[in-house]
Amino acid sequence: MKAKIAIIGAGPAGLTAGYLLSKEEVDVIVLEADPVYVGGISRTATYKGFHFDIGGHRFFSKSKAVEDLWTEILPNDMLARPRSSRIFYGSKFFSYPLKPFEALLKLGIFKSVLCVLSWMKARLFPVRNPRNFEEWVSNQFGKRLFKTFFKSYTEKVWGMSCKEISADWAAQRIKGLSLGSAIKNALFPQRYNGDRTKVIKTLINSFRYPRRGPGMMWEACAEKMKALGGKLEMGCKVMRCSCDEVSGSWTVEYKNRQGDLRTIEAEHIISSAPMRELVCGLTPPVGERTKRAAESLKYRDFLTVMLILKDRHMFNDNWIYIHDPSVKVGRVQNFRSWSPEMVPDPDKVCYGLEYFC
Repeated sequence: MKAKIAIIGAGPAGLTAGYLLSKEEVDVIVLEADPVYVGGISRTATYKGFHFDIGGHRFFSKSKAVEDLWTEILPNDMLARPRSSRIFYGSKFFSYPLKPFEALLKLGIFKSVLCVLSWMKARLFPVRNPRNFEEWVSNQFGKRLFKTFFKSYTEKVWGMSCKEISADWAAQRIKGLSLGSAIKNALFPQRYNGDRTKVIKTLINSFRYPRRGPGMMWEACAEKMKALGGKLEMGCKVMRCSCDEVSGSWTVEYKNRQGDLRTIEAEHIISSAPMRELVCGLTPPVGERTKRAAESLKYRDFLTVMLILKDRHMFNDNWIYIHDPSVKVGRVQNFRSWSPEMVPDPDKVCYGLEYFC
C-alpha cells in the first residue's frame, strides 16, 4: 500500500491533520490502534444509550482558527454550556475558579488571615526565577493557599511532588491566574469582547460542547476526511517506521486487527504516537543519548468508573475536583451537566469517577 502521507493515530491531532490535508487533495492514510473508537482520549464511549466523555473536554480556544475549524467540522451540534465546577476539600465545597471571599469565609477567620498574610508575603518577597510548580503557584497565591487548593490535587493527578514539576508547565497550564486576578474576576467577571487572546482560560464561565460528547466531533472529522478521499484504518498498531536514506521515503510496519503484519510506503509521516514508543521504533535507530531520553519519559494513565444512578439531585456541577488526599478519586464528572443528551433516561444520572495512576 502507498500514500503520500501516513498519519499515526486517529486522535484530534491525527484526524485534524488528515482532514486538512485531504481538503488540499493530498493522499493520506490514518492508522489507529483502537479497533472501534476514534478520538484518542477525546473519544466518547457508549453503554445502553449513555454517553461517557473520557476525561472531560471543554471546547474553548483562544485561537479563532481553531474555533472556526470545530464549527466547520460540527456546524449544527455544538452546545453553549455554562461552566460550573467546585473543589471538595476538608469536607467543604469551594467554587472553582476560586472565589476569594467565599474561600476565605469557609476556611474560617484564623486560616483566612494566615492565607492573606501568606499571599502578601509572596507579593512582597516572591521567589526569584521560580523553578518548579510549588514556587510558581506560591508566588501567585501564597504558600498557604498553594498547600490548601493546589498541592494535593496536582500531586494526585501527576503522581509526583510539586517540586518536581516545571514552573514553565505551571505558567502555561494556569497562565494569568493569581489571587489578584481571581479577586478581580469575582468583583468584575471577565467578559468575552471578541479578543480571545486576553481571556484567562481558567476563568471562563462557558464553553462549547458537542451534543453527544467530544467523540462526536472526531467521528464527524473522520467521516469528512474519508469523503474527501482520505483513508482510515482501524485496529492497526504501528510497530516500526523505517526511512530509506537514499530516497528519503518511509516504510511503516503495522499489525492489523487480525494480527497480520502489513506495510505502507509513504513520502512523509505525521505521528501523534507517544514519543517513547515512536523514537524506539525508528530505523535507522536514533543515537543512544536520544534513545535513553525517550525511554526515560514518564506517562500517566487514569481509570474512569461510570456510575448510573437514580437522580437524587445531588449536584449540578459539570465536574468536582476532589482535593482531599484521604481518598483516591481525583475528579467526579456529571455528564448530564455537560449535555442533557449524554444521559437518555430523565430519571437517571451518570457520574464518572476518575482515578489517576
